[in-house]
Formats: sequence, structure tokens, C-alpha cells
Amino acid sequence: MKIINTFAIVKDSLYSVQYDTELLNEFAKCFELWNDPIYLREFFEEHKEDLNNKFWNGITIEEAIIKTKEDARLFEEELLYIAETGKTERLETLSALFEPLSEGVIEENLEKDKAKGIKRPSWLRIYAIRIEANLFVVCGGAIKLTRTMNERDHLILELDKLEFTRKYLQDEDGENLEFVELN
Repeated sequence: MKIINTFAIVKDSLYSVQYDTELLNEFAKCFELWNDPIYLREFFEEHKEDLNNKFWNGITIEEAIIKTKEDARLFEEELLYIAETGKTERLETLSALFEPLSEGVIEENLEKDKAKGIKRPSWLRIYAIRIEANLFVVCGGAIKLTRTMNERDHLILELDKLEFTRKYLQDEDGENLEFVELN
């Protein structure tokens, strides 16, 4: 895995890495997948046992697809709105949406964070590294149907991407870190 670029989703606020194995940056990739009914059907069929957990109240695959698409739309809108608002409003920053990845683990520098979808309970997650209160670098995202991330391969990959991106940002001289703006 190698980071080939870091894109500005909202300049001076929300950025996203792109890995050499992907065609899109991670922010764009998540929302594209979460709006793709074919991908969602395959995902939920593969993880049907997790979806059938009593926590999800016996939701069907069809209902899960609809819920995911609606939640993804609201989640993306909220992330973009707060990222923009947080540039001028001290009390409404991305830190209001993101929280430390693990309960009770607050890191001073380059904290691993997660943001949850809007429709509660939500299985949508965006994973990012916090640089400042309203400056985050998205490094992945997933549909999380299990209690912990250590139970499924696709979630373990997200943990690896968080650590990889954190190390990448630590190793980069902040002034030399390049961000590509999307138009």
C-alpha cells in the first residue's frame, strides 16, 4: 500500500488520501460504493449473518440497501457542510462529527478518529486522522455491522490504513505535505 496523493475535499478542512491500489480517493470511494446497489447487495449477502444480528432488528437486504444509500447521502452532506462551516465557526467543526477510534484513547498528535453515519443506528463509518479541530485526512471507510473492528477482514484493513496514514503523516514534514485540489 502506498499513498499517491492527498486531495482537498473541502480546502483547509477535509482531505482524503488516495492509495496506489485505488482509482479514487478514499472519501469519494466510500460514497460511490455506498450508493452502488450492486456493491451493497453483494456486501450484505456476504455479511448476511452480521446483518441478521438482533442489534439490526432483522432488517432485510433490500431495506439495508435503501438505508445505506439514504444514510450515505445525509452523511456526505453533513461532512461537507461541517467541514466548510468549521472554517469560520469555532463551535461547529469536524471534531463535532469525529471521535477517537477507541473509547478513552485520546492522542495529542494525529489522532485516529471515526465519524458515524447520520441515521441512528448507523453502520457507516469514515476513518480519518485528526490534525486539528477542523482539519482531518480521510484514510478509509466501511460498513461496520459488528461490535468491534477486529472481527472482519474488511475492518482490519481499515485499521491498517489508519495506522499507515498516521505514520505517513508523521514522516512527512508538514510544510512539504502536498495537497491536490479537486475542481
